Amino acid sequence: MFTNISWSSYLTVLGVVVLIWYLIILLKFYYKDLLKIFSGEKKLKFTSLKNMTEKKGQDSGAYRSLSSAFSESFDTLEDAEELSVRILQAVAESDEKNFSKEHFQNYLRMVLDEYPYVKISSLRENINKLMVTESSKYPNLILTLSEADSLWEGSVF
Repeated sequence: MFTNISWSSYLTVLGVVVLIWYLIILLKFYYKDLLKIFSGEKKLKFTSLKNMTEKKGQDSGAYRSLSSAFSESFDTLEDAEELSVRILQAVAESDEKNFSKEHFQNYLRMVLDEYPYVKISSLRENINKLMVTESSKYPNLILTLSEADSLWEGSVF
């Protein structure tokens, strides 16, 4: 008897049964929503890639997608650019106010603590080089690469 049934017929019937099963589940749990959609009271909203990246800031981490992962990397790049401007300002301000090297390093630690994602990114090395280059312009604030890198590791307080 089972030799008369082909695999394609079996899989077709199985697919139809599964389709009917999910249709029953859909109607059972979403009947009211489907009525609202068909009556025009409720509209279907398809989220675009732009909306997904805008939602990233509103959701509390529960919403993760490929687009939000990419937007985080762009956010980190923007953070690094903002941090580089803040470092330039910090170095200039420290020289104006004649900060000691220790006071200058604490000031930089405070600035760096505001950018935790840059700390774990590949941009950290570039920021360290920027700190060393800018501090070398002022004799009382000169930093080495190892000192600049150690500033990321929390505060001294």
